Amino acid sequence: MDIAELRRQHIAWNIEQNPTTIIIHRTEKIDMGGYFDEQKDEIGPLVVRIYQYGTWVPQEVRTLGGTKQIDRTWGMLADWQADIKAGPNVLDKFEVPQIGSFQVVEVYPQKVGGEVVGYQVALEKVS
Repeated sequence: MDIAELRRQHIAWNIEQNPTTIIIHRTEKIDMGGYFDEQKDEIGPLVVRIYQYGTWVPQEVRTLGGTKQIDRTWGMLADWQADIKAGPNVLDKFEVPQIGSFQVVEVYPQKVGGEVVGYQVALEKVS
């Protein structure tokens, strides 16, 4: 067994300690050569581990549609096969019962020897 496979097993074990099943609702803007088209997809179900880190006071953000509170003390660990994206042209969102609604802010691939072994994800909890 190589080190990348061993690390994938470690990440899978970590997720199994507190698993959460999610379905991602993705909105992606596709350049159609002169205009952008919105494509909506569902990704999953995915089994991930959601965790809270640090201390942060929720912020109130005002938009044209009203106000919302955001909390950036949440993260997620996903296995190497997970399809999770973040960027200026894509928005991944999901809900977790009894916790709330989240959107993906950043996706950090975890690599060993150039191979992806998992993903660490920064989340924003939206109320």
